[in-house]
Amino acid sequence: MARKMIRVLLVEDEEIHRVMARAAVKAAAGAEDDDVLDVAENGAAAVRRVREVAPYDLILMDRQMPVMDGHEATRRIRAMGVTTPIVAVSSDGLPADVEAFIGAGADHFTPKPLSKEKLENILAKFGLT
Repeated sequence: MARKMIRVLLVEDEEIHRVMARAAVKAAAGAEDDDVLDVAENGAAAVRRVREVAPYDLILMDRQMPVMDGHEATRRIRAMGVTTPIVAVSSDGLPADVEAFIGAGADHFTPKPLSKEKLENILAKFGLT
């Protein structure tokens, strides 16, 4: 059975994490092309993408980025009335870090690095499989 086509916004400033996440998202979503994933390199770019591009099914948000961090980007996206699931993806996984992201409006937290298995669980959690 084929998976439904989804659109994911990855908000990540580090190239190596973008490469790994791209591969994991494509594998977890069963996508053969790059149409499933859109990338923003900082929080301000993410806010612009959400405002200007067709709706996303999932947003994967890093915390530490130049220009605007993930907490502020998440707050601004939520302030626009966007209800798309936002999953915080960070190396900072202490309880206080997770609470800060959830408090900013994220729906879920997963530690880096992203993997196919983690993303399959996230997609299932939000009914995107």
